[in-house]
Amino acid sequence: MDTSIYGILRNITPVIILAIKTAILAFFGLSPNADVQDIATEIITTLARPILGTPASLLKSQIQLNYDWGVRGRIWLAKCCVSSSHGVSDVESDQKEGVVGLKTALRLAIEELGDGTDICSEGYKIPEIVDVEAEWVGYRGGVWHTAKRPDWSERAQYEAMMKEVEDNNDGKTPTMLYLHGGAILMDPATHRWPISDLAKASSGRCFSVRYRLSPQSVFPAALLDAIMCYLYLISPPPDSFHKPVPPSQIVIAADSSGGGIAASLVLLLLTLPRIGITHIRFANQNVPVPITQPLAGLALTSPWLDISRSLPSVTRNARYDIIAPPTPLQMTPNFPPDKIWPASPLRVETYCVANMVSHPLVSPLAAKSKLWKGAPPLYLCVGWESMQDEGEVFARRFHEAGSVVYFRGYVGMPHCFGMVPWNWMGRKAMREWGEFCKSVVGRGNEMTSLASWTGKDGQVSKVDPEKLGFEIKGVRPALDDAFVDMSMKEQKRWRIVAENEMRAQWGEKRKI
Repeated sequence: MDTSIYGILRNITPVIILAIKTAILAFFGLSPNADVQDIATEIITTLARPILGTPASLLKSQIQLNYDWGVRGRIWLAKCCVSSSHGVSDVESDQKEGVVGLKTALRLAIEELGDGTDICSEGYKIPEIVDVEAEWVGYRGGVWHTAKRPDWSERAQYEAMMKEVEDNNDGKTPTMLYLHGGAILMDPATHRWPISDLAKASSGRCFSVRYRLSPQSVFPAALLDAIMCYLYLISPPPDSFHKPVPPSQIVIAADSSGGGIAASLVLLLLTLPRIGITHIRFANQNVPVPITQPLAGLALTSPWLDISRSLPSVTRNARYDIIAPPTPLQMTPNFPPDKIWPASPLRVETYCVANMVSHPLVSPLAAKSKLWKGAPPLYLCVGWESMQDEGEVFARRFHEAGSVVYFRGYVGMPHCFGMVPWNWMGRKAMREWGEFCKSVVGRGNEMTSLASWTGKDGQVSKVDPEKLGFEIKGVRPALDDAFVDMSMKEQKRWRIVAENEMRAQWGEKRKI
């Protein structure tokens, strides 16, 4: 995506007339999506789709998207860093006793959940542990939207945030470990406003992780950063701003591509005890891996749970969404070459090598219901977007595994509509997101599953969680396990072929 001023103007100009036409027709209720979308939503989707769908240099996109404009307004923000030294064990691991280092724990879980062929892929390896930057984010009340950030130390910023947070709680402060979205290209700086809104809605605080981006880093780099930050929350080193956070007060929250990493982190935490890992070495301590629920909850909005984008809603919902469907099969992604693409190792996906596309820790949609047994309560919000189907299947599998599921669907809404709430549906989604994070802390076992779809007219239709992803006559087939497996395998198959041919072509170029 090209988000420069020139790029936006170049991509929007051809659709300005269409947008004006859409607005006029929508005003009279005659536009194509008038039955399910309001005027603002139709205009936004019409204008956003060409901007987000236009191929642009990945490096250029990262530079444009991740520019830090500073902090203003109703946001408390305290920057910190999780040192790589905390994740490197200072003693030998003792796997027989269930005590392992961070990299060993991740490797064993990947091997356990894989099919044996994926981990043999060229280019797959456990990355090095690096420093991970993060931001504590809270809502700052009593100031204007233009208020400057105080010129204080980071610790003072944190303490001011906590004073405001603790004033709103009775000792059960929700802590959201936040993994931002943005196609694994964006940065916490792009998500500060919606994260602050989530902190306000939950009366809590967010710990927003600056995980490694792709294509510079390949799976499982981002997941390694995420679990290191989870350990940092529950077992902080002495120089940390915060006190240890009980897992029962941690909610992993995320949007879009961050939603996939968040779900993978939950699956990783569920898998470790099953393979005999009871402790991980972190900050010179043997940190216990929770054997029962490792978290208060998992709260996702518009999550990207299938890297291969294999289910029907990817194309079926294109008319309602800001994300364009994939182009017809091609040998490589349509990104112009730059300093970071083609990536090393050579591959067709930015996030992982082709053989890993359907690994459950890459695409959590690949994880069957039994793997989610013991998972915390789930909140999942989705619209009529490209990722609708995978969201429904994922929520159904959580329910089948015995977990509490809060599924909230919004008819006609595009991807991540709850992050930038321009209408009442987006505002309602943000409010429900925060209320879930607040209510699940300390009382998750008392909750019961709920699923619903809310329409443009405000009418709420309840759905049996067991029926999520089932056949809708004339719209989609039944998204049972067999259909999902078949769809994901086909997407993996052509990627492997394309990746092998890509490597062969580049090998010939090097010879020349």
